[in-house]
Amino acid sequence: MRFKALLTCITLALFIWPASALAISLVEAEWLKDNLSAKNMRIVDVSNKADTYGKGHIPGAVPVKRYLDLSDYNTQTPNLNLYPKKEQFEQLMGRLGITPDTTVVAYDDSPGFFASRLLVIMELYGHDNNKLKLLNGGSKFWVSQGLPMSTDTVAVSATTYKVTRDHFAERTVTWDQVYRDVVQGAKPGVVLLDVRPAAEYDAVNIRSIRGGHIPRAINVTGGDAVAKDMRFKPLDEIRKMFTDNGITSDKVIYSYCHSGDRSAHGYIIVRHLLGYPQVKSYPGSWTEWAGITSLPAEGEVWKWDAPKK
Repeated sequence: MRFKALLTCITLALFIWPASALAISLVEAEWLKDNLSAKNMRIVDVSNKADTYGKGHIPGAVPVKRYLDLSDYNTQTPNLNLYPKKEQFEQLMGRLGITPDTTVVAYDDSPGFFASRLLVIMELYGHDNNKLKLLNGGSKFWVSQGLPMSTDTVAVSATTYKVTRDHFAERTVTWDQVYRDVVQGAKPGVVLLDVRPAAEYDAVNIRSIRGGHIPRAINVTGGDAVAKDMRFKPLDEIRKMFTDNGITSDKVIYSYCHSGDRSAHGYIIVRHLLGYPQVKSYPGSWTEWAGITSLPAEGEVWKWDAPKK
């Protein structure tokens, strides 16, 4: 009996990454394969392109559209960076058949950028972090292992989801807070983490009205924490990648990217996988900052001044 209990603990450890209490955690493909029919669990496909789901998804998964469901469309001009308002979020959860007691396993066809966005939004609206899971390797690793895909439409019963608390104030920042705390240096203990690829940080690849980065930002590309098979590299290797660049657990970390997806991914890496206690996401990210043209930028190159490719 003792041997059987020990074997069970070892098996679980192989398929669920270690995580602190109240943390978004990783699950492995093999674990999900064995739990596809688990009660009170919803698998959510957050693939980049809207038509990907119909071409094949993990059995039982329901689709979420990044640029419709996970952006704020309640303003006159939709801001594709900012997270949805409470009412929009509640409607999305209800449509997906999710309740506050539902365990959610999210995945996508990228290194986890879009699935991370969903999970971080759910965290910010108060969903129990212990019930939020990111599939390590996403659909690409799943397929590489010969695991089943489906083209069936998944029907779920709608629910009524009500947000009773949120964490936006303590876990996100706005452009003016970034300007005050980092650029003006009002809070020396804050470190600004730019998780974009170096080419965007250095204005080689310009995706907004201007390229460059927010002054004093430190560039550690979040995607570099992911191996070629789309699974995360060993935690010690990831930790070294950040600490070698001054992103340490004693600092308050503000994470940003281009449009709020990779910053959510970086937020999960630093806050939940590495266990840093003080991490906040800047959802507006570089697109918002670059668009407010009075704000300063280092390495600034205006789009029309960039070398023609």
